Amino acid sequence: MKRVILYAGLLLVAGLVQAQSTVYKLRVSEWSCALNAGGAMVAKGTVVNQSGQTLNNVRINLRVTDKQVTTVNGVPNRRVYGTNSAPIAVRSLPNGASSRFEVQVKPTQSRNVQCQIWFRSPDIVQIPTRVPGQ
Repeated sequence: MKRVILYAGLLLVAGLVQAQSTVYKLRVSEWSCALNAGGAMVAKGTVVNQSGQTLNNVRINLRVTDKQVTTVNGVPNRRVYGTNSAPIAVRSLPNGASSRFEVQVKPTQSRNVQCQIWFRSPDIVQIPTRVPGQ
C-alpha cells in the first residue's frame, strides 16, 4: 500500500514539474502594419511556433496606440485608438510550423500612432512572442 501511495505521489510531482517547465514560444518572422484605403489599420505577417508542441486556436491581437508615451501620476500611459483580434490561418500549429496572420481595426485616430501585436489562445492567456521592431 505504501508503494502505491509513493508511486502515485511521484507521478503527481513529475506531472507538476513537467507542466511548469512547458514554455510556449512564438516568433514573428516578418510583419507589417499599415493604413489601408478604407481607413483600417491592417497588421499582417508570419508567425513560427517554437514551443516544442502543437498550439491550437491561436489568435493575433492588434492594438493601435499613441507613438508618444505620456506619464500619469508616474505611470506610463498610451492612449488606445483601436483594438481587435483574429484567428491565425492555421488552426492547429505544430512545433516548427509557420502560419500567416492578418487582423485589422478601424482606429479613431490614424496619425502619430503605432501598432502593437501579441498572440493568445484559449489555453494560454498570452503566449510569449518575439516580435521584431516592437
